[in-house]
Amino acid sequence: MILRASIVLLLVAVMSCKGHSESESDKGAARTVTVHCAKPTKEALDDTVTLRGRIEPPPGGDLSVASQVAGRVVSVAVKEGDRVGPGDVVATMEDAPVRDAARQTDAALAQARAADVNAATTLERTKALVARGIAARQELEDATAKAAAAREAVAGASAASDLGRRTLGRVQVRAGIAGIVTKVFRGSGALVDGTAATPILQLSATGGTELVADVTQRELVRLVEGQVAKGTLAGEGGVTVEGTVRSRPRSLDAATGLGSVRITLTSEGAQALPVGAFARVVVTTGRHEAAVVVPVTALRGTVSDGAELVVCAGDKASLKVVKVGYRDDKRVEILAGIAPNDEVAIDHVLALEDETPIKRAP
Repeated sequence: MILRASIVLLLVAVMSCKGHSESESDKGAARTVTVHCAKPTKEALDDTVTLRGRIEPPPGGDLSVASQVAGRVVSVAVKEGDRVGPGDVVATMEDAPVRDAARQTDAALAQARAADVNAATTLERTKALVARGIAARQELEDATAKAAAAREAVAGASAASDLGRRTLGRVQVRAGIAGIVTKVFRGSGALVDGTAATPILQLSATGGTELVADVTQRELVRLVEGQVAKGTLAGEGGVTVEGTVRSRPRSLDAATGLGSVRITLTSEGAQALPVGAFARVVVTTGRHEAAVVVPVTALRGTVSDGAELVVCAGDKASLKVVKVGYRDDKRVEILAGIAPNDEVAIDHVLALEDETPIKRAP
């Protein structure tokens, strides 16, 4: 019985030692990491800022179209989304009251002209009588004043008649600018007071369409008026958007820390872009002719002084703190921290520490 127990204990000890040995072997093998190593390259890089914003009309490009004639809307000739040009008829007002008013002003003008002729005739007759000594000089003064008043009445009636004709022409409401109808406020049968307080529709100008994007302080300091921007319209099958930076804010919003940059669109077909659509553009802010570049996958992480790379130093990893410049989705510029002949690990960098054994992959 004692012999059998001793044999069991011996077998357990042997298996334990074997497992421990295999564990140590596996652990040692796991510390060697297979990585690809590559030398930095020198490339010409464009320093860029990526902006995302919305297509908007230029400042003052939102116009409320109202009738200059008070009354009832007979018809509206457009609907939301329609494009109109300067002078296009967008609505028609009831014209009966305006026509009646025009007839009244014409009649008043005819009466004023008749009174003017009568006053002028009376004045000439009074002058002749005064010259012959038959009429008193006071009568001549009265006739002269009446003739002057009659002439003034003709001028006033003529102005009222012209206004009546112009008002009659305003029963057709016309667009003042080329734009897109973004909102119809009133339809057929609606009453308006002939002022901007009761607009019929809203227009957004298509001329000078702009991309408006919010930027941070870090982006703002790199932007200057006149810089070229290129990009695409979101969700529109890759429609190209091009333009130039027209204005940049001189201050940032205290609450959000953001400011609005306006980019005037110059690409062909920019005026046909839908107002309110989102777009993404890249603004070129500078150029580096011989930048030291590594793949962005080589970055191990950021530190207080820059970022970390792993240099392939023989068969061991060596962590280096580097200063980085421009970066995009594929590459990053190294400003300082590595030698020209250094090779850097470009994969599995998070698994590497200083002095970690490495094996170079083909």
